[in-house]
Amino acid sequence: MIIASHAKKELAIQLQVLQSPTTTPSPSVTSNTATSTSVSPASPETLCFPHEYCTKNDFVGTVFTRWSKSVDEHMVIATTIHQTSRPVQCQAFIHDDTVFLTSPVTDRLSNWADGEFQSCVTHLIELAEEKTGCEYLVIALDRRHLDNNTVLRAFMYLGFQMIDPSVYGQEPGFVLVGYELITLSYTSIN
Repeated sequence: MIIASHAKKELAIQLQVLQSPTTTPSPSVTSNTATSTSVSPASPETLCFPHEYCTKNDFVGTVFTRWSKSVDEHMVIATTIHQTSRPVQCQAFIHDDTVFLTSPVTDRLSNWADGEFQSCVTHLIELAEEKTGCEYLVIALDRRHLDNNTVLRAFMYLGFQMIDPSVYGQEPGFVLVGYELITLSYTSIN
């Protein structure tokens, strides 16, 4: 727990524990054809699996150079925030039991309406929990982003924790923040 001290009163912020993944390798997600899956008929969210991915703008190769050969499937997650019709698009991939995403913030966070960032990140968390079956969500933040400190603070406010660079070995130009997903497993009672 971190105690944040404001000028007038203290506020306790409960942080979630993010454990490092196991060291046993699991097979990567693979696919031979391009697909696009809509999350629900009434929602504009899509998960796209591009068949041919531009390696010059490769999320995996940019952030995790040592993994670029072991990740076969890249995703593009696209959604629209309903309050302002802001389109949001993140590159993503799954490795072991973790979903890795680029940050949904591409401009200054101050350009987002009140509650819009929280709504967007909450939606990405729900999407990862419901559709992937993974245990962790990790978002890569570019240190060169103009609003890096504000964005990092906003993610931490929503329950994300900074991840030690030794856990995933990302390039030094990136900060990783992680969130432990709630995965529900249902068993039938006979």
